[in-house]
Amino acid sequence: MSRTKQSARRAKRRANDSAAEPSKKQKKVATKASTAPAAAAVASVVNVKGSREWAESTLTKLLGGMSLDTFKSEYFEKKPLHVRKADKGELFSSGLFSRKKMLKVMEKQSRMGFGKDLTVCRYVNSERDNFDGEESNGHATSRQVASLLDKGYSCQFYQPQRYVDGLYELNAAFEEVFGGLAGASAYLTPENAQALAPHHDDVEVFVLQTQGRKKWKLYRPLVELAGEHSSDLAADQIGEPWMELTVEEGDLLYFPRGVVHQACTDKKQFSTHVTVSVYQHNTWANFLEVALPRVIRHAFDSDVAFRKGLPVGYLNYMGTQFPADSAEAKEFAATCKKLVGQLAAHVSEKDLQEAADEAAQDVLANRLPPPGENKKDGETGCSPLDSNVAIRFKNRSHIRLSMGEDEEKEAFVAVYYSLHNCRRHHMGLCTCDGDDEDKEEKEDEEEGDDGSEGGEGAEADSDDEGHDDNESEEDDDLSAAFGQMPPQAKSIVFPGELASALMKLYASSASMPGVLVEELTGDASDETAVRGMLLRLWSEGLLDVTSHS
Repeated sequence: MSRTKQSARRAKRRANDSAAEPSKKQKKVATKASTAPAAAAVASVVNVKGSREWAESTLTKLLGGMSLDTFKSEYFEKKPLHVRKADKGELFSSGLFSRKKMLKVMEKQSRMGFGKDLTVCRYVNSERDNFDGEESNGHATSRQVASLLDKGYSCQFYQPQRYVDGLYELNAAFEEVFGGLAGASAYLTPENAQALAPHHDDVEVFVLQTQGRKKWKLYRPLVELAGEHSSDLAADQIGEPWMELTVEEGDLLYFPRGVVHQACTDKKQFSTHVTVSVYQHNTWANFLEVALPRVIRHAFDSDVAFRKGLPVGYLNYMGTQFPADSAEAKEFAATCKKLVGQLAAHVSEKDLQEAADEAAQDVLANRLPPPGENKKDGETGCSPLDSNVAIRFKNRSHIRLSMGEDEEKEAFVAVYYSLHNCRRHHMGLCTCDGDDEDKEEKEDEEEGDDGSEGGEGAEADSDDEGHDDNESEEDDDLSAAFGQMPPQAKSIVFPGELASALMKLYASSASMPGVLVEELTGDASDETAVRGMLLRLWSEGLLDVTSHS
């Protein structure tokens, strides 16, 4: 946030300059502008891929036609749900993910590693055996993984939505509906095998059985709505099963975080399932961790009780080495409890709104870009410099307006956006250079899913010639260093006087064609600044501009 404040004053100056002197790229794009069909301008945003309506429709189908309101009121965070394809029809596309598809992805990706992109393990005699890939410096090849699967190992493949279009779209739908990040893992388990010991997760789990079948045992939570992932649990810790069921190919299984579970295959079928997980660290406690520091700061500023010094010598009786029942310790604890109780009087709406903005920035920095969006600058169609045009944000759920003040108390409004996020580095640090991820060949979604498993290992391109181990180690070290820096949401900062125009633009973006440029400039004291703002947003690919007649 400090970086945003520091740039606010510079942005204020740039906003006025941008309309008067468009950049070379803006001039070039404006020259190529063409008139969009008028019919498109009056169309409503219904079932457009990436829209809210599309996402809700996708998840409703996944739930077998159950409304999202019914799911949230009767199942979400409450109890498991098994939706059978045999009863409800197709819930998701067949061939969504499989052993063959994973190995094909690995053939195309030259630097996949054990522990980084996948984990290979087996669970035998109540013991977990992890394959660490030490002999290959942690480098994983499709041939090697195929061989391990044939030997009875299972594989957890991390974030397959990075490579498979169908899973990318599904995860994007989850993020749109639940308003937070949605991760995924694919689990591939050979016949008559079990990959993981009984455990519980800290996420809401949606299991999509994409190949074969799997037998599940669910146990009642040891901790309701657990906030942390458990270690492996022993049989005497989990009690008797709450539910036992077989999830067939095409089925969906949902269970809340904290539900203990284990799963295994039968003697006949190889199993692949994909778990989509949501609501990790998305509790009231997590929100208060962000909001309370602001509340405490306000309490400090406005109430002398919070500014009084701690008792002289309190470290001589407070701490784990001292008895908690001493008179001094009891008095210290009583004072703390009293002050905590007084904090409620210092909670302001502004604190909560700013905490929500901070949480939103984290989501925008890490979420998937909307499916179907073209991330290139210089969109075809009209430009904000044209007359008689309507304008709207392309996908306003990927846009966030944040109001604030810089160090000199001058107001600004920041436009945060995730329209151009990197799909390939979803849930991680993006190391792409420009449009690198667009150059990757797309997955062939129509290729057969089951095929002949026996020849996959031989067909896999696992040739390690030319692979420089030292180079790999250097890359890993560099990635680890970069990994210490959390990704930041993309943003554009404007002076505070443009907040009204931006709010009107945001509100009108719920439907097409949006708002007329004249409506945005009519109430503004500086029409040039508004047009400069629109030109900047358009040049970044955030706006749809259409002819209005």
